[in-house]
Amino acid sequence: MSRMHDFFLFADAVMVGIIWAVQLIVYPGFSYFSRERLLRWHDSYSRRVTILVAPLMLTQLGFGVFWAFSEPGIASLGYVGVAGLLWAITFMAFVPIHRRIGQGTATPHVLARLVSLNAIRTFLWTLLLLWHLYFSCFPLA
Repeated sequence: MSRMHDFFLFADAVMVGIIWAVQLIVYPGFSYFSRERLLRWHDSYSRRVTILVAPLMLTQLGFGVFWAFSEPGIASLGYVGVAGLLWAITFMAFVPIHRRIGQGTATPHVLARLVSLNAIRTFLWTLLLLWHLYFSCFPLA
């Protein structure tokens, strides 16, 4: 395995750790804040988590595309497909929800929806890591 591939696998593992923490601790915690405190906390949280998550997501997508072009097949194309789906879900569902939170218009129902929708992303990011690990250990001939 190349150093670049090791870094790619590391990015997957770190992203899975982050998404599980967000799923189990961060997003459920939003419901304990008053509207005013959530506005302040969410602004700070969003800026900080983006600094962590954006480079990881870019690494996943970028290396996934490189992998698909350099070694086309079920392993690389499946990886890019799941990574692309994660990007789509993030921008189509999560950006609007976070915008509502940032504007102070999120209801308890919206906050609960954030947690339930994030369970899908948590599953997909975990699947992505397991997919990558499997094909790293058992490459197709």
